[in-house]
Amino acid sequence: MKMFSRRTYLALRAFLIVVTHIWHPVIRVHGKENIPEGAAVMCSNHSAFSDPIWIIVYGNLPVLPRTMAKQELLKIPVLGALLKKLGAFPVDRSGTDISAIKTAMKTIKEGNKLVIFPEGTRIRGGKKSEPHSGALLIATRTQVPIVPIFLSRKKHPFSKIDLVFGKPYHPEYSEKHPTAEELDKLSVELMDQIYKMGENL
Repeated sequence: MKMFSRRTYLALRAFLIVVTHIWHPVIRVHGKENIPEGAAVMCSNHSAFSDPIWIIVYGNLPVLPRTMAKQELLKIPVLGALLKKLGAFPVDRSGTDISAIKTAMKTIKEGNKLVIFPEGTRIRGGKKSEPHSGALLIATRTQVPIVPIFLSRKKHPFSKIDLVFGKPYHPEYSEKHPTAEELDKLSVELMDQIYKMGENL
């Protein structure tokens, strides 16, 4: 499915800003200046289906990024179609999805941003999950920075929403390419950093 054109994307973003402010009058965006120009892997915690929309709309990105989303989500009528038009592509979480990784690599090589939720599923109630290492694999193989993102977990109507963009960084590892163990360790460290960004907001 073809993505929205830039004109349609910008118009939709303006509409979504109005809609989201009706449901959440207080929306605070922190660190937007940390978003680098060019390609980057943007990694966030995950608590709701709407998370990619918050990042895309309030990141004020001039070009629609691609988003790696679980394949089950993209099969939901209407929502799945909308997310595909917004740049989402499927990933099979049951194993190493070569097709998804190739799409992600292509996105980066074209100079675009990639949004990934390393936890792979929605995490609520203060819980944490074992993050997947795909985001770190893609970032280290393509040598682009990671942008850590924290997004409020509670999104009840009229609740305050905080969206925090952390400073971009390049992960450090021992050899030319990180080992599987290093990727796992770096992934855990990334999620710890993301949740720390959400403290004391």
